Amino acid sequence: MNKAAIINTCDWGSTGKIAKGLQGYLKSIGVDALFCYGRGEKRHDEERFRFCSSLEVCSHGLHTKLTGRLNGSSVLATKRLIRELRRKGINNLYIVNLHGYVLNERVLWRYLAKCDAHIVYIMADESAFLGNCTYRNQCDNYREGCSPCMNTTGIARLLCPNVSQDAFLMKKKAYEQLSHIVFVGPEFVIQSAKTSPLLNGKRTEIVDEAIDVVVNTPRDVSSLRAELGIKDDQVVIGCVAPASYPRKGVRYFIEVAKRMEEDDRFIFVQVGYDLNDKSDLPRNYIPIGFINDQKRLSYFYSLSDLFVFPSLQDTMPNACLDALACGSPLLCFNISGMPYIADESVMTLVEARNVDQMVEVISSTKKKGESVIKTCREYALNRYDNRKYCERLASIMNSIE
Repeated sequence: MNKAAIINTCDWGSTGKIAKGLQGYLKSIGVDALFCYGRGEKRHDEERFRFCSSLEVCSHGLHTKLTGRLNGSSVLATKRLIRELRRKGINNLYIVNLHGYVLNERVLWRYLAKCDAHIVYIMADESAFLGNCTYRNQCDNYREGCSPCMNTTGIARLLCPNVSQDAFLMKKKAYEQLSHIVFVGPEFVIQSAKTSPLLNGKRTEIVDEAIDVVVNTPRDVSSLRAELGIKDDQVVIGCVAPASYPRKGVRYFIEVAKRMEEDDRFIFVQVGYDLNDKSDLPRNYIPIGFINDQKRLSYFYSLSDLFVFPSLQDTMPNACLDALACGSPLLCFNISGMPYIADESVMTLVEARNVDQMVEVISSTKKKGESVIKTCREYALNRYDNRKYCERLASIMNSIE
C-alpha cells in the first residue's frame, strides 16, 4: 500500500479541515495516510500522530516572543515527528502549515532533503515564500531577501534584528536541496510566490482551496431563528471569525452593527466571539462562542442573508467557501486574497476598513430567496468541491518525478 503523511500545525480550523479532508480522500483510494499535527486532540495511533506537547508549545511561544522567530524552537518535537515518519517509511508528504509554535523548520527541512522526500506544499498562507512572516502585509522586502524587516517589533528587534533575513536564507538553502517539491495555492498566492527568490526555478500550481460541500449545504434555519430570538422578517447579517484576531477585522463588523443599531430590519450574528467583555456590543448583535461541529456551524452559515468576512489578511478563507456552499452571498474587503474568492454574482467587495461602504451595502440587503441560495450553492459546487481538490493534489503528487 502507498504511504503518505499530511503535516499541519493543528487538527482544527481551516487548515485542520484541509488536512483531515485530504487524509480521508487518500484513504479512500488505498493510500495509508497519517495525519501529523502539533496542537489539538492528544492522539497517537495508525491514523493520527500528535508530535508536540502543550508544554513544548508554550516554550516555543516564549522563544518566539523573545527572538521573533516563528519556527526556531521545538527541536525535540520535530525529531519526534521525524522518527515517526522514518518508522513508517513515509517520504510522500503533504505540508499544509508549519508555523504555530510546534516545529523547527531547519531540522525538518534538513531531514526532508536527506531522505529525498516527495512534497506537495499547500500554501494556505504566504509563509512558504517569505522569510519569517505568514503574510506579506503589503511588504515587498521578500523580493530582496527580507532585509530589512519592518515587521519585527519589541524586544525581538533588539535581540535578533536579522531574524527575517536569517529565516529567508535558511529556507533558500533548504529549498535548493529539494528536487521533488511542488508549491500549490490559490491564484493570489501563486502570483506573489513567483516573485520570491525562494521559489525561483521551483514548480508551482494554482489550486483553489476547498470544503466539504456535503456537510456545508443549505439548511432549514427556522428552529435556529427561534432559538436566537430572531424575528421572521429580520435580515440576518452573519460573520464567523474570532474576535480576538485583529487581522480578521471583526471590529469593523461590530462598528457596522453599532451604526445600524436603530434599524430594526437587521440583526448581526457573529460566531467566534472569544472576548470576555460584551458590554460594548450593540443590542442588535448576537455573539456566539466557537463552534467546532461543522454541521452545527452550517446552520449559522445558512442563517445569513449576507455573510460578512472583514478580513485584512487571508488567502482563501474556508469560512467564505462554507458560506457560499450553504447558499449565502458574501461581503468582503477588496484586499489580500479576498477578491479571488468569487465573482460579483455571489460577492460584493468594498474598500478595506471602509465602514461607510459596508453600511451602504448592508442597508440595501434583503432576505435571500431560493434564487440567491441556488446561485451561491452552484458556485461553490463548481469551484470548491473538496473531492475534486483532493484529486488534484494526489495527481500532482503522482506527477513528481
